[in-house]
Amino acid sequence: MKWMGFFLSEHTNSLHEDKTKENLTNHLDDLEKFTLLNQLYLGQLLGNFQIKAQGRRCRINGYVVDLDFDQVTIKSFKQYKGIRTKDILEISFGGENIDEEERNL
Repeated sequence: MKWMGFFLSEHTNSLHEDKTKENLTNHLDDLEKFTLLNQLYLGQLLGNFQIKAQGRRCRINGYVVDLDFDQVTIKSFKQYKGIRTKDILEISFGGENIDEEERNL
């Protein structure tokens, strides 16, 4: 009987971890992502980026100042930040107050 309780406990813990796990999937394919980044770069438009950083979703607002297929450099209000393109989860044009340069969701 003790083993049955152990397995039930492990199963319950696993279900709880799945419920609390943050969704860090990427909704953009590489071509869509690069096209949006290129538009932000060429137009020097403010972008709102949701990125994966240290296993969590973060939001960064800023301007694309350097663009490569593997990495992008974003200039926010306070700093420059290099981000791997594969860590970018979502991109939108415009953004909220750039003073809030990095914020956990």
